[in-house]
Amino acid sequence: MGQNGCSRSEKGKRGKEGGLFSRQASHALRGLAILMVMASHYGEWYAGAIGLPALSQLLMGLGRYGVDIFFLMSGYGLAKSASVKRPGCAFWIRRLRSTYLPYLILAGIIEICAGGVYSAGRIVNYLLAQEYWFIFNIMIFYLAFFLCFQAKRFRIAALSFMTAAFSAWLSGMGRQDFWYVSNLAFPLGAALGLYEKRLLEWGRKNRLPAAAFGILLSILCVFLIPAAMKERTLLLQTGGRGRLQLLSNTLFALWIGMFFCLKGWGDERKKLPETAGAPGRAVCRFLGFFGKNSLYLYLLHAFLYYQVVNRLSLGTPGGFAAALGSAVLGAGLFSLLWEWLWKWVDRAAPQRRRGG
Repeated sequence: MGQNGCSRSEKGKRGKEGGLFSRQASHALRGLAILMVMASHYGEWYAGAIGLPALSQLLMGLGRYGVDIFFLMSGYGLAKSASVKRPGCAFWIRRLRSTYLPYLILAGIIEICAGGVYSAGRIVNYLLAQEYWFIFNIMIFYLAFFLCFQAKRFRIAALSFMTAAFSAWLSGMGRQDFWYVSNLAFPLGAALGLYEKRLLEWGRKNRLPAAAFGILLSILCVFLIPAAMKERTLLLQTGGRGRLQLLSNTLFALWIGMFFCLKGWGDERKKLPETAGAPGRAVCRFLGFFGKNSLYLYLLHAFLYYQVVNRLSLGTPGGFAAALGSAVLGAGLFSLLWEWLWKWVDRAAPQRRRGG
């Protein structure tokens, strides 16, 4: 979905020094996350055809944990970038360029295909991404991050407070819980990015307590996440709000961060996925493709699914293959066009400045 938020200089630095999440690991995690989100949607859409209630319920519950990964990676990447240079005007240019402008273009095309935007209310909803809640949330997080990281101290505390307040506001507005249960993963990722050196130094000096904490967190996730999924299944039938959803999502995001901390604590020379074997590198490249195009896949896959279902009679396997294939193809083509456009803009800008 969102991009990793790092400047080119910071990407180069990360590539040389590593860190909790290398650039390749970040892309692979984002790829895994968008596949989890898409699986939850396809599981819902094809629930009847699957004929396996347990499988469809599992698939339908994966999406929100994929969003945890997205927010964790976004917060981490932004904090790594801000540790090199305090966010300024260039921060917003990169955010608009990587997230909001692609949303406006792709969602605008979808709106036109759906009949167009004819009312002021629809235009406002379109500009505020009210039908694409992830875009709305991540832009709010970008704003909160920009404001908090102008300060030199208490940045994570302020970001956590603003995120919690925003989530409470969403809950009070009556939004469905997927609008806010993953939100705390964003400041958690920012904390990992800002304090990763201290975390790695502490873990290498205190291996036993660090390992014990990782094991305890893993046990909690093993028991809590299935319970939260079961609770969510009941909520889909009865309505209301669950007690475990926010806690399970926050613990899952913390577990992802802890897993990579444990890798760093165990052997500082090991960086995922660079030390993986050939099969591992192939999987990382596969996931990396989806990760680099995660935003476009998020924006396109639901629309293309309904286009396939409404226009083609291919049966369940054929319809699924066509829906997934068209989403992957559309996202890949848009990525190529978008990259080509900005390369052209970047080349043309210095020429215009020299000509002026």
